[in-house]
Amino acid sequence: MQRNFFIKYSFFKNLEFPSLDYFSRKFILVSAILLTIGLTTSIAITNIALTIGFVGLLTAVVSKTFKFKRNDVPIGLLFIQNLLSVFGIDIKNSFTNLNPIRLFLPYFVLSRLSEKHKAIVNLLGLVTIFTSICIIINAFFGHKITDLLSAKHIYFHFPPLQANSLWSTNALATGSIMMMLTLVFITLSFYYKSIIYYISSLLGFLSLFLIQERSAILGFVIGVILIPFFVKKIKRKHLVFYYSAVVLVFLVFLQVGFIKQRINQAIQYNKSTSIFLRFAQWDAAIKAMPKQDLKTILFGFGLNNADKAILRYKISSFKSICDKYSLHCSSYTKLNGIGHMDNLYFQILIDYGIIGELLLFASFFIILKNNLTARPISKFSTAFNKSTTIAFISFLVSSFFFSAFLYIDFVYFLMYLLGLNESIKIWDSSDIINKLKYM
Repeated sequence: MQRNFFIKYSFFKNLEFPSLDYFSRKFILVSAILLTIGLTTSIAITNIALTIGFVGLLTAVVSKTFKFKRNDVPIGLLFIQNLLSVFGIDIKNSFTNLNPIRLFLPYFVLSRLSEKHKAIVNLLGLVTIFTSICIIINAFFGHKITDLLSAKHIYFHFPPLQANSLWSTNALATGSIMMMLTLVFITLSFYYKSIIYYISSLLGFLSLFLIQERSAILGFVIGVILIPFFVKKIKRKHLVFYYSAVVLVFLVFLQVGFIKQRINQAIQYNKSTSIFLRFAQWDAAIKAMPKQDLKTILFGFGLNNADKAILRYKISSFKSICDKYSLHCSSYTKLNGIGHMDNLYFQILIDYGIIGELLLFASFFIILKNNLTARPISKFSTAFNKSTTIAFISFLVSSFFFSAFLYIDFVYFLMYLLGLNESIKIWDSSDIINKLKYM
C-alpha cells in the first residue's frame, strides 16, 4: 500500500501543468478567432470575444509576459485622447460615453497573438466573402440573410437598395470596413495565388459599390491608385495596363444607374441638401471653437457634448447656404446628427479640442512611419504590412467625409487590423530568426 502511495505521489510530482502563459496564449487565440468572425457579422460574438481577450490579457499580466511595446505608442495616444472627454462641458455625460479600454482592446488582443496568423487571415477572407454575400442579398432582396427563411414575401430590387451589414447601424461604417477589407485582399492577391483572396477581393468590391457610400468609394480609388507604389511585383512596363484596366472598370461601373446618380450628386453638390449639410457642420465647428473658453479650445466639448454649443452656428450656416443656392430646407432644427461632423478631423476638434487633434495626428503619423519603415523578413509579413498600410491611408482619405470614431464597430475593426499587422510583423520575423538559430 505504501508502495502504491509513493507511485501516485511520484506521478503527480512529475505531472507538468500548463503555465499561465500557455492559458493566456490560448485565450488570446480564441478571442482573435471570434473577433475575426464577429466584427462584421455579430455584436454578440464580438462581445464574447472581447471578454475572452480581456481574460487572456489579464492572465498575461499576472504571468508577467505582457509588456507594453514601442509600437503601442500610437494606440496609447488615442487612449489618452479618449480620456480628454472628462474635461468636456458635461462631465456626467462624458463619463457615460467614456469606454477607452473596450475600444482599444481588439488591438492589444491581436497584437499579442503568437500563432495561427495565416489561418486568421484566411478566416478573415472567408468572413469577408460571407459579409459581402449578406450585403449583396440585402441590396437586391431588401432582407438580411438571417431573415430570408422567415420572410413571407421576397422581392428582387433593381436598381438595388442601399445595402448595409448584419449589425452595423450606419452605412458609412460598413462601407469603410468593406473598403479596407477589399484593399487588403486585393493587395495580398498580388503576392499569393489564393482562391480565398481572389473571391474576397471581387465580392468585397461589389459590396462596396452596393453600399453606395461615396467616402468609402473615394478611399478605395485612392487605395487602388497606391497599390503599384507598394507592390514591387507590378513592373513599370505593366503600369499602363494596370491603370488602364482600373479606369475601364470604373467607367463600366459609373454607367450603372444608382452609382451614376450618387456620383452626380457629389459633382452637382450645389443641388444637394445633404452635401451642404456637411458643409454647414464644418463651418459651424470653425466658427464655434474660437468663441469658447480656453479649456474648451484646448480639450474640446467632450464626447457627445457639442450639440447645444454648436447648434446655433450650424443652423445659421445651413440657412445661409440654403438661401444662397435656393434649396428647399424645411426645418433647420431637425438636422440629423447635430454633433456629428461627417469628418473625423473636425469631429476630433470639437470633441477633444486642439490637444486631441494633435494627439490624433501624432498617432496616425507614427502608425504610418512604423509601417513604412518596417523591414519584415518574410513574404507574408511584407505583403500584409503593405496591404494594411494601403488600407490605412485610404481610411485617412475617406475620413474627410466620415466621423469614424463615433462608430464602435468601425473602431473595433480598425484596432483589429492594426493589431493583427503588428502581430504578424513581430511573429513572422522572430519565427524566422528562431528557425535560423536551430539550423
